[in-house]
Amino acid sequence: MPLDDPLAAVRTTAGGKGSALARLAAAGLPVPAGFVVTTRALAAHLESHGLTARARRADPDLADVLRALPLEPSFAGQLREAAARLGPRLAVRSSGVDEDGADASHAGQFTTELGVRGGDALEDALRACWASAFSSRVRAYQAGAGGRRSARGIAVVVQEMVAPRAAGVAFTINPVSGSWQEMTVEAAWGLGASVVDGRVLPDFYRIRRPRRLWPGLRRVSQRLRIGEVEREVNAQARMVVQRADGGTEEVPVPEDRRTAAKLTSRQLARLCRLALRIEVLEGGPQDVEWALGPDGRLHILQARPVTALAPPTAAREVVWTRRFVGERWTEPATPLGWSLVRRELEWLIDYPETQRRYLGGALPTRLFRSAPYLNSTVFRHLAFKLPGAPPPRFMLELLPPEEEADWLRRRAAAPDWRVYASIFATTFRERRWQRFRWNPLRNWAHWDAFAATLPARLAQLPPMRQPRARAEACQALVRQYVKIHVCSLLFANIGYELVAARLHTRGHREQVHEVLRPLRPSATVLAHRALWLLGRGASSLADVLHEHGTRAPSSWELFSPRWCEDPTQVEPLAAAAAQGPDPLETARSAIAVADSAMERVPPELRPAVLLVRRYLQLREDQRVAFERITWEWKRSWLALEDRTGLALRFLDIDEADGLLAGRLERGAAIALVDRRRAAYRTERARWRDGDTPPAFLGDSVLPPDLGRRLRGRGISRGVARGPARVAHRLEDAHALRPGEILVTRATDPGWTPLFRTAAGLVLEQGGMLSHGAVVAREYGLPGVVNVVGATRRIETGQRLTVDGARGLVVLD
Repeated sequence: MPLDDPLAAVRTTAGGKGSALARLAAAGLPVPAGFVVTTRALAAHLESHGLTARARRADPDLADVLRALPLEPSFAGQLREAAARLGPRLAVRSSGVDEDGADASHAGQFTTELGVRGGDALEDALRACWASAFSSRVRAYQAGAGGRRSARGIAVVVQEMVAPRAAGVAFTINPVSGSWQEMTVEAAWGLGASVVDGRVLPDFYRIRRPRRLWPGLRRVSQRLRIGEVEREVNAQARMVVQRADGGTEEVPVPEDRRTAAKLTSRQLARLCRLALRIEVLEGGPQDVEWALGPDGRLHILQARPVTALAPPTAAREVVWTRRFVGERWTEPATPLGWSLVRRELEWLIDYPETQRRYLGGALPTRLFRSAPYLNSTVFRHLAFKLPGAPPPRFMLELLPPEEEADWLRRRAAAPDWRVYASIFATTFRERRWQRFRWNPLRNWAHWDAFAATLPARLAQLPPMRQPRARAEACQALVRQYVKIHVCSLLFANIGYELVAARLHTRGHREQVHEVLRPLRPSATVLAHRALWLLGRGASSLADVLHEHGTRAPSSWELFSPRWCEDPTQVEPLAAAAAQGPDPLETARSAIAVADSAMERVPPELRPAVLLVRRYLQLREDQRVAFERITWEWKRSWLALEDRTGLALRFLDIDEADGLLAGRLERGAAIALVDRRRAAYRTERARWRDGDTPPAFLGDSVLPPDLGRRLRGRGISRGVARGPARVAHRLEDAHALRPGEILVTRATDPGWTPLFRTAAGLVLEQGGMLSHGAVVAREYGLPGVVNVVGATRRIETGQRLTVDGARGLVVLD
């Protein structure tokens, strides 16, 4: 059926891809000429060979059978005759009925054959496309997308093959930020397959959409103003092209084009207008594949809708996440260490009535495989999105990746006001505002006062001969700390996003990464400099331990070994730090750039920028202060362990209190300790071998379509290329060499001295203001966080490209 046949626009006849191309061709868009082998052809082929029943039950062996079966002679003749009217090279692409739909894209699941000649090669390509509908890859995808079956049918699109000068993809919304006020375009030399499957890092263009684009408009005027906002040109050494004998191959890019932009401003504007026309025709945001021919003409190769979404507060099971707490527990948590901190966290975040009425009734926290988890179900209800604007990302980062992607693609979504009302009602009824230092204009001042008196408070703790009283006094200090710290975190995240968005809209995008830095070198930078001096022989180990000995690789785990307890941790970190420049001078240079950039910030925004910089300063300084408090807390419990002769760390706080008060028999306590110690050691070994708990419970199975492009959130601008160094524990990271890209689950203060050696950073957990992100920006280290399963998908030695601006990791 020719693409210009009206029936070709019917999905059940031509599949998702074919029907979309038919509609675009009918509207006069530049779609390469071609035809569709309809779904009826496959149905007839299956029936003629007695395979219909096997197809209905999705027989896993059917794919191999279809590749070998000959076509019916009269049909084969029609196929060859239709292909003869096209060019000498053909693109043969599957077009499933369920493909490119509103609720599932099937992107990359079915087969595409490029550069196909006619005759037998065409028949082989057709059979390969049919067989792909029954492949194990498609079955796995459909099982993960609600159990859809391939039996609904598959068509095949056959078109003239465009031998492009450049090709790529265009989104009519920004799929990374979720903004409907922007479009994005990616472009590479040669065939677009290199962009789609991640073989190259393409050029990136971010474009401001026209202010007015009426939903009912049937034609987008060529005069619509397209505003280019950002252009990132990446060097490209190799490209995918057609071979002379058909098929494709990788060849070197000519020297004069390797560092050149793939699109001119005029071509970019033309492409964006075509994409907006497609959006209007199809009635929603589109993902468009395009090619630029040798003559400079643009061709539309495919258009599919951005996947539709379920309502944000749809009834779903409770979701648990490690994303916030994972970087604070980079090693397994002990029962006592977790239960002590959990008590303080739940004092702040536990809203039992709200949880019972709206959130499934689950507890606010839990421990799974010695990993703390937060109940993040509430953020499904609290999250919102203003029309066209990006949603609050710090909320979305606590939801599973597929839900985060759903939220980014919405145009607008209101929060669940019932949940907000319930939380506020409890807050006012119980006067919970007294548990926080909630004033954003004064929170930082409360911290300054707390930090100024902290040394004296620590010196006034009860003596070590009264360990129980000392532990209780430390817990009281932790509660005072948390009252300030939780709001400081919140204000830093909200302030960063609001100020960054405001600078973007005022045309100061580049200044976001220059100006939003701490006001002075952080406590972490000072610790790194101490290591740097030690590594260069300008300081002693005793000096480092005196100033920074309370640091630990897992800062919120009470029983994590401190530097002062295990000095062997320090020497490898010092050696790594010594390979780079002076951390203090690097930080001062970055702060000088930020101070200079402040002069270019619009005057009305400067107070807000200054306030955000204050809270960025607190991120690291508060972490170090917490380690000092918890060190004294730990010493108190170590004294209690010595007094009882038991490893109390393997009891929770209620059990430990019961033992100390005589309510728990010693024999029962010993049995509990022995059993949990054995389980803890087993779990610790699993973590060290890379078998770590998932970021989200129920999210441990990796999606089948991994590809070469891994998405996360960019936290530090720049592009880094080099071999990976996968580290499941800090000891693994000591093998890091200059030029390698550090890949791990999360980083705590004990890891960050290695940032001076790494060329780039890939983390499974974190956020824009996580510890690793803040330090990476201070050091100008390109980084991406929230890359699900990174330590399992990437192998040590595998070459990577890390794009910290776009949140993209490309595997070579």
